[in-house]
Amino acid sequence: MQEKHPLWRRILRSVLLAVLALLLMAVFYVAIIMGQPQEDGVTGIEARSDQPLLEAMPSALLITDSALMDQLLEAFPAPVMYPLYGSALTLESGLCADVAFEGGLGRTVTLTYRAEEDITMTVQSIYPARAISLIGKGDYTISGLTGQSLAGLRSVRMENDSTIRLHAQGSDALYVVTVPKVESAVLRQLTASLQLYEGN
Repeated sequence: MQEKHPLWRRILRSVLLAVLALLLMAVFYVAIIMGQPQEDGVTGIEARSDQPLLEAMPSALLITDSALMDQLLEAFPAPVMYPLYGSALTLESGLCADVAFEGGLGRTVTLTYRAEEDITMTVQSIYPARAISLIGKGDYTISGLTGQSLAGLRSVRMENDSTIRLHAQGSDALYVVTVPKVESAVLRQLTASLQLYEGN
């Protein structure tokens, strides 16, 4: 009996760890979908579930000048999140590319900006809005702090050792903003000018 007892305990522990891992994954996805309570004026959005997958682009689009942003807007089938013109953020690069999803293709726009004090901010727009799996969990954990509003959308704040990642779900796309760990006031400044823009 003494030899069986440790084996039984190991099996029980393995089962409990598996259940805990599933619960943590469920909490992660629910948090991204539902968001967290936000300040007044932040919009609650229900993501569309009927968006079709896409035909492949001839090639990915890369820009390094904000004057060429219309090219990315035209290639992306939903509103793209980026700062107002005239903000203190300087575009370093923008990339619109196809990404495999549900046996077909979704699409992302990834914009990298440089702010004062050598802070880099990445703003990603992801189509379709249901493509939560394209965000990826990585080594991030949900923060106890409320996420900033992103262009009027609720966000979920996640952190790892060096960065803060904010997720927001619009009706037509997902949005992810990544910055180094900064004070809340600095984070508010960085995200305050973010808006949603559509191509013609």
